[in-house]
Amino acid sequence: MDAFPSEFADLLNKRGQRLLSNPPRLDVFRKKRATPIVVFDDVIDRRVANACIALLDRAIYPVIRRMETPIPREWISSMKKNYTDKLLKTVRVKTATLNSRKSFALDAARSIGLSQMMRSESFRVFAESIVGMPVEQGHWGRQVICYEQGDYSGPHNDHHPESAEARNGFVDLHIMFSNDAVRSQQLVYEDHGFLSASHEVSGHSGIAVYRLPFWHYTTPLLGRPGREKEARRWLLLGSFDFDPPPKKPLW
Repeated sequence: MDAFPSEFADLLNKRGQRLLSNPPRLDVFRKKRATPIVVFDDVIDRRVANACIALLDRAIYPVIRRMETPIPREWISSMKKNYTDKLLKTVRVKTATLNSRKSFALDAARSIGLSQMMRSESFRVFAESIVGMPVEQGHWGRQVICYEQGDYSGPHNDHHPESAEARNGFVDLHIMFSNDAVRSQQLVYEDHGFLSASHEVSGHSGIAVYRLPFWHYTTPLLGRPGREKEARRWLLLGSFDFDPPPKKPLW
């Protein structure tokens, strides 16, 4: 495989394609108080996942940039009362967006068909079909993220109250690939008011669909002993607004 397919559907195996042709009605997107997230494993064949990793390593890894938001020490020293601590989102990853013609990674993404696949109709339809609500067709956010040894994304909820389109809910679609050097990384998310649910996301491939906002984070990536410097988990992210935007919050 010398490029990503032009349609996302062609990346999927038979089980994954059935999710498009006959999408399930999932209770997590319909029941109140259920956290609206689902993770699908084994919907992209291992051979295909390995080919995707090779493409990302060759074309995207050289152009992505480190993004770090460490914990400022003053968040502790500025406290005046016990138990008034607040932790905003902290993160350490490598990443690039594909949303602008000025994106430094866009040419590389186009050269391997990644940009085209993440703009394909079946990429959008997959998110729409799983959540069970129509999403905007003209434009959506695209981002590539790479987690290496110790990289993580701290607790956050992805609420955007200043956005008329997203303030009442939106959809994230995560396409995930891990190489053989990755030992573990957990996606942790809220369940009935507690950060008590988790999913192992270090498999060779996986797809997660979120209806945001809700609280979640990813634990530091752990590589296999002796192979920590090789460990990489790739995340292809699409963010979709609903069409029309919900008039009331969906949570």
